[in-house]
Amino acid sequence: MTREDWLPRRSAGGSALAGVLLLLMGAWQVVIGYAVAGGDVFVFTGGGYWYRGDNTGWGWVNLAIGLAAIVFGLGQLGIWRRFARWGAHPVPAMVVAAVSAVNQVLLAPQYPLWTSIVIALDVFVIWGLATRTRGSS
Repeated sequence: MTREDWLPRRSAGGSALAGVLLLLMGAWQVVIGYAVAGGDVFVFTGGGYWYRGDNTGWGWVNLAIGLAAIVFGLGQLGIWRRFARWGAHPVPAMVVAAVSAVNQVLLAPQYPLWTSIVIALDVFVIWGLATRTRGSS
C-alpha cells in the first residue's frame, strides 16, 4: 500500500462550498441584525434562559458577524483579488462561523427558525473548510 491509500479522499470543492455558504450566512446575519435592531428590549424567558439583551446591541453584533462572513466568503471564492489571499487560510473563516453559531444559540429563544438555519450553515461551513484539500483555495 502506498501513502495515498491511507490518506482520506477529499474533494477540492470544500473551499467553494464554504465560500458560498459564508455568503449566504453573512447575508442572513445582516437580515437578522436588521430585524433584531428594529425592536425594543426583550427578555429571554422559557427554556432556562435568564439573561437580558438589548436589541440594538444584538443587532450590531449580528451585522458585524454578517459583514465579516461576507468578506471571508468572498475570500474563499477568490472573487476579489484583495480578499483572495484570505482564501488560503481557512482558520479565520472557521472562527467567524463558530462565533456566529454561538451568537445564534443566544438568539434562539427569540428567533428559533432563523437561528436553526444559520447554525446549520455554520456547521457546513466549518465542515467544508476542515475537509478541503491543502492545495485548494
